[in-house]
Amino acid sequence: METVYILENIFPKDQRLDLIKKSEPLLVEGDDINRRYVGRDYPGRQTDSRIHEFSYFNFAANRLLNLIKEKTGLDLVIDKSWVNWTNGKKSDIAWHTHRCDYAGVYYMKTTRFFSDGTLFKDRFVRVPLNGALIFPANILHTAPSCPFRIGRYTWAFNLNKR
Repeated sequence: METVYILENIFPKDQRLDLIKKSEPLLVEGDDINRRYVGRDYPGRQTDSRIHEFSYFNFAANRLLNLIKEKTGLDLVIDKSWVNWTNGKKSDIAWHTHRCDYAGVYYMKTTRFFSDGTLFKDRFVRVPLNGALIFPANILHTAPSCPFRIGRYTWAFNLNKR
């Protein structure tokens, strides 16, 4: 597998929880928003793909980009980003890739040992709560299933080299 990067302790707890709170009213069912924007469904609920441009999320997006550059040396810009909510139903497994250089996931709320990472075809990569995973966007991946119906909040990014 190609190189993946894990960053830890991205935001203070109050900011992480505030990102969840501010994203909740923006989440819509996958069949509603995706049919409008890309013509297909996705699992769970999702925000608009420009959430990084919203004033409150812009500071967080810039902090994350600065940390990525500092920790990995990758100088990236955000093409699209969206907050996802899923609850781990097996029927919601959605293998996919992204049309960009790198994909990123920031883990805002997860269940340890069940939804705390990303599933790739060859392995599950665990990422601690309040951490981020950066990986080449052409790698097939999905959010994992979970035997418990506990909400998982992540912020996904399409990232391109500057």
